[in-house]
Amino acid sequence: MSKKKRLHPISVVANIVKQLKDAILPIILVIIVGNKTISSMWDIAVPFAIIIYTIVIGIVSWIRFTYRLEEGELRIEYGVFVRKKRYIPFERIQGISISQGFLQRMFGVVKVNVETAGNQLGEAEAVLTAVTREEAKQLQRLIQKSKEKAGAIENILPQDESTTSFAQNDQELEQETKNIIFSMSFWEIFQVAVTSGGAFGVISAIVIFVLQFDDIIPYEKLYKDAQKFIAHGMFYTVVTIILIFIAAYIISIIQNMMRYAFFTVEKAGENIIISRGLLERKKIAIPTERVQGIVVKENIIRRWFGYASVYIIHAGGAFNEGDPESIVLCPLIEKERIASVILSCLPDYSLNHEFIAPPKRARIRYMVRPLYFLLLPVCIVAYWLRPWGLLLLLLLPMASYFGYLSYRFAGWSISNYQLALRSRFLNVRTVYMLKNRIQSMEFSYNWFQQRKSLGTISATVMSGIGGAQGEVIDLDKEDLQTIYTWFKRTKGE
Repeated sequence: MSKKKRLHPISVVANIVKQLKDAILPIILVIIVGNKTISSMWDIAVPFAIIIYTIVIGIVSWIRFTYRLEEGELRIEYGVFVRKKRYIPFERIQGISISQGFLQRMFGVVKVNVETAGNQLGEAEAVLTAVTREEAKQLQRLIQKSKEKAGAIENILPQDESTTSFAQNDQELEQETKNIIFSMSFWEIFQVAVTSGGAFGVISAIVIFVLQFDDIIPYEKLYKDAQKFIAHGMFYTVVTIILIFIAAYIISIIQNMMRYAFFTVEKAGENIIISRGLLERKKIAIPTERVQGIVVKENIIRRWFGYASVYIIHAGGAFNEGDPESIVLCPLIEKERIASVILSCLPDYSLNHEFIAPPKRARIRYMVRPLYFLLLPVCIVAYWLRPWGLLLLLLLPMASYFGYLSYRFAGWSISNYQLALRSRFLNVRTVYMLKNRIQSMEFSYNWFQQRKSLGTISATVMSGIGGAQGEVIDLDKEDLQTIYTWFKRTKGE
């Protein structure tokens, strides 16, 4: 029986800083509104009260948070006003991710995320904000021993994917020969940041955050001020919008450069180790047996210059922040290098296959399909804003051209052990799936497709997650039958 332990005291500072950072905008809004309605003391009393409350809650939370390793379980007790207990059996733990923020690096501690099959997407089952490396390694060793004990049962029973793979601990990984198979220079990181297109994400995050305070923000006054501003001239309005997007784009570039700084991919034994981050260093060890598939994405800009991004579909939760494609294996890589990198870390996959395109009779369907959604709204808006609104009609042939590009890049490929599906509208997306990882395959035909002897294929490697699947529309029925025969035969092997 181990003694109850507390997190490193620096976790108090880390939690307080995080909460105060999240509260900056609400504090500013409260001060602005309160200054007009109450007194000048408002802008002193409110921030002071919030800071004191945050500090007190942070200290009390640290005192009441304890953890211990006992009887094959990680046992955590926490809660300020309501005492909660959480017991996590070692055999349920699928892996541990370790990261270091700025404060953690200063004091030589790490942040540990404990992952299980049952945790919600984007959330770890348990988080130890600040523990020593020795304690993190001890937890990993105990979990590894629990996995090894379960190995005797696995040798008798069929192997269960939810309990068979677990990343080795840091000590074991360090003892194995590491092979750096991919890294990025400063210039390449800058290219990733510039071509990521994250400006809309920054603006959306700001809008969503501000909308949470609709009770305090004087929207009517802001709306009237906006009307007056627009009335001064369309030129100033357009310039303001452009400046907002430029500012959001610069913020996005900075965020991505900090995120992908010092990006390296190593191979240590049967684990892929991905390290990245400037202020918060993250290091994730991914067992190769838990890789469910590979996704290669080419956005419009990167494709022009012969670059792409490579993602791993991983059977995990908070490791990949809720998105099955957010574990980035190569943020930016020349397309000619992808096959060699994959061969170095995941030799079971092969990317050198010719794709079979949809039949020519499907071309018109690809070109017309985008018009289903654009034709009516574009025509209505063009009519009401005529004569200049008629320029919007140019969107229709542009959309049809992108539909034609979708037809050109769509395709499929199979080998004895692998299925690859490629699709495109704006971005080209290719999914590579091993036959023993495919959980389900669906073939669908609507009335229009049946008239042309066409159909749609959709293959899934992780149930319940839309991103962990590949799909190609309007393939020849004979091709679909070939894929079905391949899948039906190999599933029994």
